Amino acid sequence: VLQPATPAPAGQAQASAAHTQQQQQQQRHSAGPLAVRLRGVGALEAAQQELPPWRDSQLPLTDRVADLVSSLTQDEKLGLMNNYQQPVERLSISGYQFWSECLHGHQEHGSGALPTIFPQPLLLASSFDDSLAWQVFNAISDELRAKDNAEFADTGKRKGLVCWTPHVNIFKDPRWGRGSETFGEDPVLTGRMALRVVQGLQGSDATYKKVVATCKHFLGYGLEAAEGYSRYAHNINISPQDLTDTDLPPFRACVQSAGALGIMCAYNAVNGTASCASAPLLKQLLRNSMGFEGYVVSDCNAVQALEWGHRAYPNMRDASVAAVKAGVDLFCDKADEIKPALAAGLLAPSDIDAAVNRTLAVRFITGQFDQPQANPWADLPLSTVNGRMSRLLARTVVQKGIVLLKNKAPAGAAKPLLPLDKASLRKLCVLGPLSHSAEHMMGNYYGNFDADAAATPLQGIQEELADSGVKVQYAQGMDVMGQIHYDWPLETALEACRGADAAVVVIGSSMINNDKSPDGSLRPTHEGEGLDRNNLDLPGRQADLVRALARRAPGLPVVVVLMHGGGLDVGWMDRLPAVSAMLAVGFPGQEGGRGIADVLFGRVSPSGRLPITWYNSNYTYRVSALDLRMRPDKTSGYPGRSYRCTTVDCGLSC
Repeated sequence: VLQPATPAPAGQAQASAAHTQQQQQQQRHSAGPLAVRLRGVGALEAAQQELPPWRDSQLPLTDRVADLVSSLTQDEKLGLMNNYQQPVERLSISGYQFWSECLHGHQEHGSGALPTIFPQPLLLASSFDDSLAWQVFNAISDELRAKDNAEFADTGKRKGLVCWTPHVNIFKDPRWGRGSETFGEDPVLTGRMALRVVQGLQGSDATYKKVVATCKHFLGYGLEAAEGYSRYAHNINISPQDLTDTDLPPFRACVQSAGALGIMCAYNAVNGTASCASAPLLKQLLRNSMGFEGYVVSDCNAVQALEWGHRAYPNMRDASVAAVKAGVDLFCDKADEIKPALAAGLLAPSDIDAAVNRTLAVRFITGQFDQPQANPWADLPLSTVNGRMSRLLARTVVQKGIVLLKNKAPAGAAKPLLPLDKASLRKLCVLGPLSHSAEHMMGNYYGNFDADAAATPLQGIQEELADSGVKVQYAQGMDVMGQIHYDWPLETALEACRGADAAVVVIGSSMINNDKSPDGSLRPTHEGEGLDRNNLDLPGRQADLVRALARRAPGLPVVVVLMHGGGLDVGWMDRLPAVSAMLAVGFPGQEGGRGIADVLFGRVSPSGRLPITWYNSNYTYRVSALDLRMRPDKTSGYPGRSYRCTTVDCGLSC
């Protein structure tokens, strides 16, 4: 209840009113997002309270972080050691999710606006255009900011403005299931792309980061599972030379050139010590030598794997201690055993303070505790997400990333098959299990996507040939890429091509997240996270589709469109006269079908180049997937890896 005040003399009243107005202006300036709530219930009392220093946006970042950390209880700090940082209701701090993926578009699993799904990074690398990489990740960070603005307007809460991207490990073994997440086998190209990705995500504002980039996986990661070892137990021996000229340059580009504020430590061990428990890696090399000042997060379950994978520690408590002591600030894992470790004196409160200090700095530098209008992206509308410009950009990446592997003149023709000439076509048949599946184009780490906006290769061709008078006949050719019966579908495909002037066959590999289609049929995955390939052959019986056309439809010119992650052994197809043209299109994202059609019909000339070596399958029989040394060893017969070092004959790219 407000008590009536005693009237003051006129001059004193004017001075008091001016002082009160000045106080209110200062409070509004430093209050941040909380001010919106303070002007609700109890606004008059709150306006008279001095806000803590960590809410004052005029103070240096380090002072604000230190003040907030000093204001937290030990239990509250422990609640900030997991990738989902628990709310601190006592201080009106909401929960915060650090785990956000944007490998080639924000991975949306909720009900939020559907993001643009760009091509997988390996196809982006095929463009050899680092300015294009900046454009893509600038668009992705714009979309994240637009979604954050909408979230704050609706709920008063902020989205996690952190991306666990880019993936900057070197693609060493061609069987590796996650190779298409990388920028290839060359450390210079990977470093250039990493630099521009981080710059595109984090922005150039002097005060705030648009989205904090987290470069991964430090260090040497390159295997999912092979020969009895999984990534949770694999040890890679890295020589000083390989470390200097292969594994480290992309991370140096992230940290020293681009100023990335996040690093994720890897599942594997390096030279006998698990990465997420290695002080030589995380403290001596990363922080002391490279000057990294940001936060380090473990890969998900990597701390648990210290116990049951690497078997380096007898229990989760000791594994947690090792990770924190080594320099891990945030667990994408259970963090329950940190409290017992503190009670047992295995960790000091200062260890927790150091970790929390670094992760809270991320939240400050993205503007979570300041006024929404203080950052330069506050006005980005939700219509930014998957908007026209982003879709055009995604299509441009496909156009510039597609690699022309072969283009010969069909028998009796005077010029190469591509580009296809609409004027000379009456009928075109489109075949293959990947010719009309939008989801297969997405690669991995894609989440929800706009199926209505996406265009499959079949749809891209149909759009291009609309009103041209050319008949497009489609047949899948086989139900799935697995080892099942395909007799009827194969005959149907051949019938679809009867009387056609050319055939486009879309085949390749699959990284699809969902193993079942809407009708319940199986859709196998051949490469991806947790799954390396056994060989480099086309999966299933897809090769038979191409052979059937060559043997039973003589004279029919064939274009093979290869959708893939890692390289494929298709040397036999290169030598097949019936196959006049071959395109490598990676996993091209939502605009894949349109970009493929643009190349097929000559709207653009293909300019992409392979960022990886395409080996013959016999290479995989000679080389253990566990041995990731780069340089050849004449004594043991080890042939080495990548175009820089290998001594073996390889496939199309050599």
